[in-house]
Amino acid sequence: MSVDRPQHEGVYHQDVTTLRRQMEGAIEDTVARLKSIEADAQHRLRQATIEQQHLDSFLDELSYRVRTITTGELNEAHMTITGPLTEGQLNAMQAQEGTLKARRGELDNVNSELEQLSSRLTWLIHQIEGAVAWVLSSNGGGNDSGEAEGQQSGGMQPNAGDQVMWAQIIMAQEAERARLAREIHDGPAQALANTVMRLQFVEQLYKKQRGEEAQSEMTRLRRAMQESLRDVRRFIFDLRPASLSDAGLLPTLRHYTQDYSQQFSVPVELNLPESLVLSANQELVVFRIAQEALQNIHKHADATQIAVNVQQRPDGPVVVTVTDNGQGFDPKSVRQNRPSSSGLVNMRERAATAGGTLKVDSIPGTGTTVTLTLPTSKA
Repeated sequence: MSVDRPQHEGVYHQDVTTLRRQMEGAIEDTVARLKSIEADAQHRLRQATIEQQHLDSFLDELSYRVRTITTGELNEAHMTITGPLTEGQLNAMQAQEGTLKARRGELDNVNSELEQLSSRLTWLIHQIEGAVAWVLSSNGGGNDSGEAEGQQSGGMQPNAGDQVMWAQIIMAQEAERARLAREIHDGPAQALANTVMRLQFVEQLYKKQRGEEAQSEMTRLRRAMQESLRDVRRFIFDLRPASLSDAGLLPTLRHYTQDYSQQFSVPVELNLPESLVLSANQELVVFRIAQEALQNIHKHADATQIAVNVQQRPDGPVVVTVTDNGQGFDPKSVRQNRPSSSGLVNMRERAATAGGTLKVDSIPGTGTTVTLTLPTSKA
């Protein structure tokens, strides 16, 4: 006598396998779509960068020709070297210069936003891929081979939290590289391009047997190159001040704030203790955060007074404050609308790497105070 099985739909192991495959397929489609968007953003960023480079080259030449003509007499030498120009043509060149500068400003904003978008997409993709690796490695069903393999490998498979942390580090590194690329482009690269153009002008002067004018231009060029050399040295100092390793944090801060005050014509009141107990990494964190805070003041605050205070409480933490009397801002609004554009994220991440915390107090119209608190080094 046979017993018939119940005629109802059952759930079997192959159903679970099917669901897992559907999940993996959906994730792969999502990641592929995000990578496609990321590639498109990178492509548009390259296009904008190329246009910016071409525009800079043309604008440099145009600006120099207009400046040369408008600051000197419109004599035969200028007419011959720069080309015959009427008053109407000169006005047209000046109008074109204004239009190109406006486009240059727009390209700056486009490049900045594309860099942020690309970095955030990279971070998001790493987040998803890290979470997927964790989910799939811990959801092996009845198959223990994946877990056993992970144990045999010494647990080298990173979890989702580690993946997110590394993604944030990568994003911060890429943002730093992008910032450095912009500074090199706007600083040393522009100075060199302008020098080449002015040397061509001097060459034309000599060909036209205008030795005195050529000599005057060479004198101006030498002064410009001396100023550019100071900018390059300042740029190198900003990248990695040698004095930080040789002399320590306090002399380096004195040097930097003095240079900052001279460069931007803003008084900086500096209050430092006689000594500090910090590790080398913590000293670097303090300098970088102070540097970032001062650069943000220059870019955004329109301040007329700045104070940098460093104090170490007995057996307590080191507290660093950077205060300005600038226009201030709404920190909550910045976090919501432009979470990766103000440098606040980088400062907080730097503080966290040294076991510290960062606090930003600001109200529109009342200035800003950035406070870094670091635990006492146990070294």
